[in-house]
Amino acid sequence: MQSLELYFWIFAVLTLICGFIAIGMTFYLGRSKGKEIDRLVYGHEISSDSMFYKILRLPNYGGAFASRWLAKRTHLLHIRDQFDKKFQRPFIITHYLFMIGGISMVLLFILDKLFLKIT
Repeated sequence: MQSLELYFWIFAVLTLICGFIAIGMTFYLGRSKGKEIDRLVYGHEISSDSMFYKILRLPNYGGAFASRWLAKRTHLLHIRDQFDKKFQRPFIITHYLFMIGGISMVLLFILDKLFLKIT
């Protein structure tokens, strides 16, 4: 049982690191590159948006850049061809970091409640 708890804590630390990196990249993208996409999607810059709105909006752009199906689903198919791959890469990485962080948090919860009963 000791090794399972050790794996749990290592996985928890990696999940937190993944989350903090994703939030940091969201800060960076929101201040630098997000405004260019907003001008194309909405027709103007969103100057006074909060961090919570950026956390919802910017990984959504990453999903649109990563997958044509997600771009069609979120009606952002027209922005995929407007930007080069170098511009799209940080959005895609942020999208996947948020997805990995969310899925691993759910897995940590299940592991804790079913197997470890730490809390």
